[in-house]
Amino acid sequence: MKKLLTLAALASLFIFGCNEEPNIVSPVTGSSTQQLKLIQLPAPSDLYVESLYTEEMQIVGENGGTFQSDYSYQGGFTGLVTISSNLQFLPNAFTGTENISQTFNTETASVTFGPSMQFNIAVVYNLTITGVDVSNINPNTLGFVYIAADGSLHESVYDSVSMDAATGTLSVTNAQLQHFSRYGFVN
Repeated sequence: MKKLLTLAALASLFIFGCNEEPNIVSPVTGSSTQQLKLIQLPAPSDLYVESLYTEEMQIVGENGGTFQSDYSYQGGFTGLVTISSNLQFLPNAFTGTENISQTFNTETASVTFGPSMQFNIAVVYNLTITGVDVSNINPNTLGFVYIAADGSLHESVYDSVSMDAATGTLSVTNAQLQHFSRYGFVN
């Protein structure tokens, strides 16, 4: 009888323990925005081979802190593309000390944060990207979203999202990140 119970327990652990969701700490919040697509960035010049750029900084959760990151690359025909990112961690946003990473994608106007974690107090995020061809972007559908592990797009909470056609600038102000994952501009 013990062997039968043990076998049944192991079988149920196997059945219920195998979760298709690869990132349990990335809750889907906000409504889905499936009709929108990530905004493409200008292709890097021919000499440029990397499509991702990562920076790291250690943050102590109880103290909070600011992680400012600036990155630029030469766009093929569009000139200089700059990315300016600012993460503001309020004191006690999380427990312990973490090596926080930001990975900028030079193919899409998106950034991936790590490690995958949820926050006690939302992290405030500001992002500005310049050197983007915004001529085909509709300002009425411009948004900033969370990109779930399955690729679905979900609205984020922020104060404002804007574009400037004269400078080719996209920006989001005071996005409230409840968890780390991938975020980006959509249209």
